[in-house]
Amino acid sequence: MYQRLWSWLLYLFGLTMQVFWNCDYNDKVTAGSLNKTQYSGKWYFIMIAADSDSSLLKFGAMDSAVFLLTPMKAEGKLLLQGEFRLSETTNCLSRQWTYYISNQTQEMILEGRPEQRTEIFVKDGDDYIMLLEVQEEGLETFKRLMLYGRSPTLTDGLRLDFEHRAHCMDLTSIFVLKQSQVTLRIYPSTTH
Repeated sequence: MYQRLWSWLLYLFGLTMQVFWNCDYNDKVTAGSLNKTQYSGKWYFIMIAADSDSSLLKFGAMDSAVFLLTPMKAEGKLLLQGEFRLSETTNCLSRQWTYYISNQTQEMILEGRPEQRTEIFVKDGDDYIMLLEVQEEGLETFKRLMLYGRSPTLTDGLRLDFEHRAHCMDLTSIFVLKQSQVTLRIYPSTTH
């Protein structure tokens, strides 16, 4: 009971502090300077903020998601493999994406979608990473901030920080994955 009360008080304190927080963050990592070895490995998708509820529709069906980030043999490429468990059916879906990074770019560029920019932000050492995806032209336009962690758990402080950052970016819709099915297994690909 005391733990729940303490957590609630901490949450209220955090809400109060949001009024005084400014929107300047200095944790952006340029794509060209990303340490590919340091950020390789398994990541849990924890929560997402977007500019509209419609931008979150495809994420709302997910219960949990695990990603594997792997540097590719070709210099300047990262392979991101994802496995998603759906809430209703508990079926799993797998997808993969190739990102290009170079010293000339601030953002990662998704193969086949040059109009989409992905910025990188690092939180709490190497345990959490945020990706801001922005696409301002094409058939689908969106702006969404995604939080990934080395563990599927999230502290109240980090959640408040994420929500504040989303508010600063005018991202008003937030979705937190339930993580009730975090036993997904993702294995390294041998095709890269």
